[in-house]
Amino acid sequence: MGVSWRHLLLAFIMASCLWVVISGREQVEIWEKASVELKGMPENLTLLSGLPPEVEIRVRGPKGLIRTITDRKLTYVLDLSKVSPGLNVLPIQANGIRLGKAFDVVELRPSRLTLEVDKLVQRKLPIVPRWSGELPTDLFVESASVKPQFVIVRGPDSELAALSEVEAVTPAPNKKNPGTVTLDGTVALSLRAKATPAVVEVTYILGLRSEEKTITRNVVVIPKAGFDIKLSQSAVKLTIEVPESLKANSTLIEAVRVILELPEGIAPGEYQLPYRLELPDRIQVVGSDPETLTVTVSAK
Repeated sequence: MGVSWRHLLLAFIMASCLWVVISGREQVEIWEKASVELKGMPENLTLLSGLPPEVEIRVRGPKGLIRTITDRKLTYVLDLSKVSPGLNVLPIQANGIRLGKAFDVVELRPSRLTLEVDKLVQRKLPIVPRWSGELPTDLFVESASVKPQFVIVRGPDSELAALSEVEAVTPAPNKKNPGTVTLDGTVALSLRAKATPAVVEVTYILGLRSEEKTITRNVVVIPKAGFDIKLSQSAVKLTIEVPESLKANSTLIEAVRVILELPEGIAPGEYQLPYRLELPDRIQVVGSDPETLTVTVSAK
């Protein structure tokens, strides 16, 4: 009796289905990584150390389904509801990850974690200002103040116990001349601690590193048509303030001038008149003698 092609086709299909069923039930194992997710941490506690970003899981399951594991983002849920301050040894257990009934968790690495836990506390601490970077040439900080003067810091007890103050950090004041500068200061703390407010107002008063010099300058008189002008004193003594970086610059200092110019509508007579000064940039006068000039004006 011959075998028809229909019987051969049916036998092939049945054999293929049987192979699929058998291969699908074949058990295989793989290693996968799972990120660690925390739950149940008491509000008055904080985790200091010992937590890895992920754990390794050895999974056994049907060969035909195991690929679904590699395509998933696995998460291991770690229950912290029973931890207390100090060192806590927690086992890594299979019930921390859900894979489905077709799979078994054979092994986890690491098998346990040693977590360091601390109490969360709150303290009121004073703020000290600090700048980061270089100050402008010749300037220095005479004083600095902070508003508010205190912040509330919340963080691990072991960390806050060592603090008597916190720093508010600003960029270095960027100002050409002495004066007052107000900047935002960030309260500097570790990542585990938080300050309220986190940003404060820092005010710096900048002074000038300078040297005083006493110089004498002849008075430059601006002529006025129809008048003779005579001075009782032809020179003025000036005390000038020179920035430290410019104190050796003789050309700059020589550029200081004392100028007398008669006011409009003046009549012949004797007067006490002010003079004006021509000063290079960053040179200041802190004293002068005399402060006015005795001037005799007569008609030609």
